[in-house]
Amino acid sequence: MTTQFYERLSNDLTHLLENPIDYNVAIEVGEEPDNQTYKVHSYILQSRNSYFYKKLNEISFNENHIKVLKMPNISIRIFNIIIKYIYGGIISLENLENSVIFNLLITSNELNLEELIEHIQTHFVNNNASWLRLNFSRIYQTIFQVKNFNIIKDFCNNIVAKYPNTIFESENFQTLPEDTLISIIKRDDLQLEESKIWQYVIQWGKAQNPTLPSNLDEWTNDNFLTLKTTLKQCLSHIRYFSISENLENSVIFNLLITSNELNLEELIEHIQTHFVNNNASWLRLNFSRIYQTIFQVKNFNIIKDFCNNIVAKYPNTIFESENFQTLPEDTLISIIKRDDLQLEESKIWQYVIQWGKAQNPTLPSNLDEWTNDNFLTLKTTLKQCLSHIRYFSISGKDVFEMISPYQQILEPKLWSDINKKIMTPNKPISSTVLPSRKILNVTLPTRTTLSSNIITDEHTLEISSWIDKRESNYTENNPYEFELLVRGSRDGFDVKTIYEFCDKVSNTVVVLKVKDTGEILGGYIPCELNKNKNDCINSQDSFTFSLKNTNLKNSILSRVKNFDYAILNYPQDSRIYFGHTLCLVGNLKTEKNSCCLQNEFSYEKPIRSKEFVDKNYFSDCKIKFNLEEYEVFEVSKKK
Repeated sequence: MTTQFYERLSNDLTHLLENPIDYNVAIEVGEEPDNQTYKVHSYILQSRNSYFYKKLNEISFNENHIKVLKMPNISIRIFNIIIKYIYGGIISLENLENSVIFNLLITSNELNLEELIEHIQTHFVNNNASWLRLNFSRIYQTIFQVKNFNIIKDFCNNIVAKYPNTIFESENFQTLPEDTLISIIKRDDLQLEESKIWQYVIQWGKAQNPTLPSNLDEWTNDNFLTLKTTLKQCLSHIRYFSISENLENSVIFNLLITSNELNLEELIEHIQTHFVNNNASWLRLNFSRIYQTIFQVKNFNIIKDFCNNIVAKYPNTIFESENFQTLPEDTLISIIKRDDLQLEESKIWQYVIQWGKAQNPTLPSNLDEWTNDNFLTLKTTLKQCLSHIRYFSISGKDVFEMISPYQQILEPKLWSDINKKIMTPNKPISSTVLPSRKILNVTLPTRTTLSSNIITDEHTLEISSWIDKRESNYTENNPYEFELLVRGSRDGFDVKTIYEFCDKVSNTVVVLKVKDTGEILGGYIPCELNKNKNDCINSQDSFTFSLKNTNLKNSILSRVKNFDYAILNYPQDSRIYFGHTLCLVGNLKTEKNSCCLQNEFSYEKPIRSKEFVDKNYFSDCKIKFNLEEYEVFEVSKKK
């Protein structure tokens, strides 16, 4: 059995420090007048600490056989603690100020006192976490400038993960070391939308390269390459496929452009697919801008195909646009080569000629003034386009009026065959005959008119998508009919009126226009309302919403999560509640008693912005509203 007498050994060595017999090292700590010389022993220092082992080996003995080491940047108070720890292995932090302990940690790191570094960090996290939080900015900047502070780093990163703005919105964010930034953005529990993380990473990357132009439109390929190189280690930690669908479409599109410039192929494909599957309506609304942009760069094949399908169906969106003449050649070819382009061939010919002339603005405007060289110029410009014209689908009249004036740009044999086909249709020709385009005979469906003073057809498509729990919204051909049952301005604003008109009716949608704010709120009730008794109605499919309008860019959907309290059917109290997310009470126009509560017990989330949501229970609710109008529709599948 081995007996250890560490306490006695510690006391003896501490006594040796206080009475330095046979010392051979003099350490001068601090600067005059606040300085002190410590007489110590090299064999103890070098056996206990790698810093002193190396340092003392570099110093020669003086004439008195003493090695002199100067440490002017360490305070006497801090060194007292450290030297006692080195000699006796004893340290007490309880009575020290936190700022002193933190300075002790910094000095311990500089002296490679690994055991002490770990002990002080653990002490801080376990006993003085509140001080770390109060001095967070200073602590965070300091610990990430040095190594070995992993315990406090983890503590701080846990705070950053929970409250990311403490770093991302701090004045020191742009000077954050790269490994620090990576340690944050790689965390699974970082409480920040992925799109925001992307924006902060881009902001940080730009800050590391202050010579980059401030205007993105002025960036060159070299500028993007510089940013890509800077962010090389960061980009792999962005969760691109978690970028919120609620992000503004214009921001997502800019993200697509930037991703292409940074050659993020996986993200390019994902964003394009997201647009086509979930935001096709936005692409249509911004078609001209989108079309011009995507055909100026490569890699956007998914959106290109989507856009070309639109152009094929509605060719005037491009051919009659103000940007048509600046269309790249390969873009024009990708359109006119399509078999399903819904345009007469003679019109296609005219547009191609128009485009060709626009590429050569010096050509005479009067065709009678054209020389052979002028026709040769046009022929050369249209060399790749002319082979995609379906000449043999053009009537003789149009050939004579439209093609004949430009016959010089065609090969003689082709021009001869065109005329031969008109004169003797059954005679064989040697020119390639492209198939006629597949022009659709479209029969428009009977027009249905939505009877609403509040919502639009686009809103009904969105609501129908939610009813069917689709990942992407319907953009046309709504499978549901919305039949108006009751309207406030027509039938009365009391909640009891809703019960009277909708009694025993299932699958109803309530829409509300809030007075003063113009918000469009509402909810879907798949079950039957009952005007005869107060009851809580169970439903797994009900939801509430706030529809997009001029003040709200993206609709908000909140689905039921506590099925037993989906709908509070209270006709006797003149109330209808969608859990606590939307509470309708009394006369919806004259009484300001309706509200939306913060309580997320029944539904996923609030449907109004924070300033309009009350955190209290209904009885204490102070943020209430009344309506300008309301409507209730019965929703049924179209036959």
